[in-house]
Amino acid sequence: MTYAWIVVLVAAVIIEALTAELMVIWFFPAALVSLVLSFFPVPWPVQVLVFLLVGTALLIATRPLCRRFIEGRKVKTNSRANIGKTCYVTEEINNLAEQGEVKLGGLAWSARSESGATIAVGTLVEVLEIRGVKLIVRVANEQK
Repeated sequence: MTYAWIVVLVAAVIIEALTAELMVIWFFPAALVSLVLSFFPVPWPVQVLVFLLVGTALLIATRPLCRRFIEGRKVKTNSRANIGKTCYVTEEINNLAEQGEVKLGGLAWSARSESGATIAVGTLVEVLEIRGVKLIVRVANEQK
């Protein structure tokens, strides 16, 4: 079984290196514990049971913490970073006439009203979402 645990260790490292999702990292220490057990007269079913128990315990205990740590470092990029920002209407927003424009970050964006209401030039609006190349906005003081 010693060679089997070495194969499991190597496979866990390779799989983890090929993915960025922390899929099998918890089974590396579990395989290491089972590898150590294989040097002693411990039956292979016990080694497999220890591998499964240690791997599962590590997975349950640390995966939520690791996910929170990794997701906490993600930064909104490109246009998605504009969601939640406020800007001014530079061309009246009228969904029926399919017109409207806002200026955000020095760039002009086509815009549409979330509610369908007309929004006058100079009104402060909040970006709710992006559909294609259009910002979906609402007047900044409106409630959700």
